[in-house]
Amino acid sequence: MFKRCDFLLGDNQAVVIVLPACLPRADTYTVAVTEKRISFRAGYDEIAELPCPDSDVFRRIASHTQIGLVEFPEGAPFPGIITNMAYVEVRKALP
Repeated sequence: MFKRCDFLLGDNQAVVIVLPACLPRADTYTVAVTEKRISFRAGYDEIAELPCPDSDVFRRIASHTQIGLVEFPEGAPFPGIITNMAYVEVRKALP
């Protein structure tokens, strides 16, 4: 669905994910994050998987139970609001 995303970073570990697409309609959205990958689900369907850009982004996402998503398709004006919320699922390898 998309091959990249951007992150708005703020104070106190705040983070919002900016997606270059409109999400498919779903009752829930999930962002699953590891230290190396971020995947996005609409309901039970995986819609994208991308590399996690760095450890700061991983820590910020992992510190929340929900995260704001901004849908910003190419050519559209920036919405200026969070357009959806997603549950956060943190995946870590066992030692």
